[in-house]
Amino acid sequence: MGTTPGGRSGPLQDWSANRGRPGIQVVLVLFRLAQAARGGGGRLRRLPAAPLMLFYRLVALRLFSIDLPVSTSVGRGLAIHHGMGLVVNRATRIGDSVTLRHSTTLGARRTDEDCPVLASHVDVGPNSVLLGAISVGRGALIGAGSVVLHDVPPAASVAGNPARVLPSRGENPC
Repeated sequence: MGTTPGGRSGPLQDWSANRGRPGIQVVLVLFRLAQAARGGGGRLRRLPAAPLMLFYRLVALRLFSIDLPVSTSVGRGLAIHHGMGLVVNRATRIGDSVTLRHSTTLGARRTDEDCPVLASHVDVGPNSVLLGAISVGRGALIGAGSVVLHDVPPAASVAGNPARVLPSRGENPC
């Protein structure tokens, strides 16, 4: 596993991104440990991992209402603010240093594999829904309550239902 800018690697790679949120830190350490235990090696290797994966799912789902499957591809430095109600489809791909907030869904639109890809440094506001095979570009900001069904360009800010690209601060919105 890689190293985050703060020098952490392995199961602690999300630790500094969640400073001040000890419950989320524990959930993400368990997530990373379960991912490592789940690795290749077939059914025999996964068998000892089953109790750890079950414990992670119980803690994440029952205590924090975070549905983040171990099979999900997640980059380093994932930050989760108020994780309650966070749902991520297993086929979603999340880049490095992404921030997710409560009551957010990253999921399929038509088929189970039809899921969002979030580049690095994406910030997703609370109560947002990102559905389908969409790409969210590096540094994009998803406003609270947005429903995102189409690609989001890098460094863009989107908001609304359906989400629309907002003018940058230097542009006149009129």
